[in-house]
Amino acid sequence: LLCIIIFFVHKEVYMESDKIIESILNDFNSFNIDDIPNIDLYMDQVTTYLNNKFEGSKRNDDDKLLTKTMINNYAKSRLLPPPEKKKYSKDHLILLTMIFYLKNIISINDIDTALSPLIKDYFNDGNNSLEEIFKLFIQYMKDTDDNQSIIDAYVKSNEYFSNLDNENNKEYLQTLTLIATLTYECLARKMIIEKLIDSLPKDENSKDKSDKNKSDKNKTDK
Repeated sequence: LLCIIIFFVHKEVYMESDKIIESILNDFNSFNIDDIPNIDLYMDQVTTYLNNKFEGSKRNDDDKLLTKTMINNYAKSRLLPPPEKKKYSKDHLILLTMIFYLKNIISINDIDTALSPLIKDYFNDGNNSLEEIFKLFIQYMKDTDDNQSIIDAYVKSNEYFSNLDNENNKEYLQTLTLIATLTYECLARKMIIEKLIDSLPKDENSKDKSDKNKSDKNKTDK
């Protein structure tokens, strides 16, 4: 979330930083797993649904958020279980949602390491619900209220350079301060995430999957 906000703050006119932050936080807070269809979908339906869902994450209008090629490559690399009779279940859509957000921060190999045990134990398992696990993830993120730290960083950045007479320079430097602060926090968290992933137990097939993922890494996001 921090890194996505940095992208938008950097792109837009700096006077609108507050509007950018508000828009992105509202978009993330509005996510509801109950909106995910309970029926199996064909590929075109999956890409249409998820691209509409992720629309607010676009940095540029022509950005490709999720394509058929991406999904096929996730399946080929065994990051995503294959569809049943060309149809994707709600669990598929949950995994694709997780992959979408994770790939903005960590590598495909790291995503594979992080999600493999989850897929093995909970994907399309009648006794263990991936949906319930994902709901707990969402609830945890809401309970930790990480949004407040972003808002606090924005408010704090406006306290600096307030004595400058040039209004444009003042707003630029305040926005740059916010970008630098969020970047530092994003980098620190990314490093922690990578170390936590490295500490996870490795699947016995992880080396083979890792080698395959490396060979496919240039294809996955095309």
